[in-house]
Amino acid sequence: MADDNNNKPSNTKPGDVFKHFWGELTKPPKWAKDVPKPPQKGKDDGKKDEAGASKPKKRQPPSWWSWSTSDGVPLKPKSKKKKSDASSGSRSRPHTQTSPHKPKTKPKTNAPLTHGKSDFGQEHDDSLSTVHSMIRRHGFSPAALKAYGITATKCEPFGPVLRLRTSKGLIALKKTELTPKQVQFLHQSFQYLDERKFTRYAPFLLSTEGLPYVQVGGETYYATQWVRGQEVDFRSRQQLALTSRTLAEFHEASRGFEPKGYSPAMIFDLVDRFQDRRDELVSWKNRARAKSRPDDVDKKYLSMVDVYIKQCDESLAIMKRPGVRAHLLHEEDDPPLCHLDLTPYNMVYTTSGQICLIDLDFCTFGPRTLDLAHLVRRALQRADWEEDVLRHCLVNYNSVRLLTVQEYVLLYGLLMFPHRFWRIAYQHYDIGHDPHHMGYFELAEAEEEKRQAFLKTFGQQVERMRR
Repeated sequence: MADDNNNKPSNTKPGDVFKHFWGELTKPPKWAKDVPKPPQKGKDDGKKDEAGASKPKKRQPPSWWSWSTSDGVPLKPKSKKKKSDASSGSRSRPHTQTSPHKPKTKPKTNAPLTHGKSDFGQEHDDSLSTVHSMIRRHGFSPAALKAYGITATKCEPFGPVLRLRTSKGLIALKKTELTPKQVQFLHQSFQYLDERKFTRYAPFLLSTEGLPYVQVGGETYYATQWVRGQEVDFRSRQQLALTSRTLAEFHEASRGFEPKGYSPAMIFDLVDRFQDRRDELVSWKNRARAKSRPDDVDKKYLSMVDVYIKQCDESLAIMKRPGVRAHLLHEEDDPPLCHLDLTPYNMVYTTSGQICLIDLDFCTFGPRTLDLAHLVRRALQRADWEEDVLRHCLVNYNSVRLLTVQEYVLLYGLLMFPHRFWRIAYQHYDIGHDPHHMGYFELAEAEEEKRQAFLKTFGQQVERMRR
């Protein structure tokens, strides 16, 4: 076993052990050579975040950890509704960090959270009373604007976020479940990133008291600049390349950040966290088997769960390897910040051709491989598990800082874990039974053959690297 010997610093040149791998796995195709690097000009146009329309009982965990519809899980059919004037299209959004006991989809009457063309300026401004009335209608307090010293002349709901036209430009106002100290942590991290010349995020607006948040009526709000652009399309090779490089640059720029005061818990206890997910699959299995009259969804779950529990065990075995554990300890000495909620909806392809990371509410220190695995997995699911997608992500991510052998091993272990199946079961057994979940399980079942073929090939490549 070469686990411990291969835990090299990631800024060294690959040795002989990498030569075969680079020729086989990371040789960029012709179209990858022409992908432009994202321009590094000043600060981006801005950012928008999300806010819950109703106060949840607890914070919704990030999508890599919980239920999300952004993996391509079919949505429950809804009755057709008339589109609002502000809506330029109907799309569903993933979880909105509201109550985990509600479906994480967005009404079709709202436009996507990021959109390149705004209707602001195309109509006369609303009266102040009309704007305040709309703000209240969506569960926000107009007093939050006063605390920022701004006046809104136009209000438009985008899911759980309000986009406001103000004297300070377009802003996104969010009612957040974060505590003030957590918002302060994010604000400090943004300032540190700015010092390190990484500006592809949306900075907070400061209140009249110089704080990145305001508190009104027992609720906490924060506001950010609005990002003009479209959600990232993982099917676009150009956008996927930009996203991979941007993520790598974000990770590297955040190293060395030392927050003053509060700092959230790090995410390095991967074995414990994924063991919990494995145990939940077993618990739901026992619950379904104990029913006197299991429904069709229970029967489908029971017919599939043992295979996925075995995949959990294989994934955990990889994470427990001495070399991987040594790598995590080494990474913890100089940890990067991780986004931890990398859905296409939380990354914006801006009108200036950059990728902007938004909605960093779950951001904390952790292994960069966790973020990378989440990005790769979502891109693979959209491309029907084509191996070329992985190669494209790795080539662009490695252009910033090379992954070590043990990071490839950990990446393989994270991709082995059955995230989609776990999320569907979480939705069904912990949030609420729904007969439409049968279709979700069938979707996971339909992709499994290609997913396993991909994992077999990638696993063989990783093992050759370790020899």
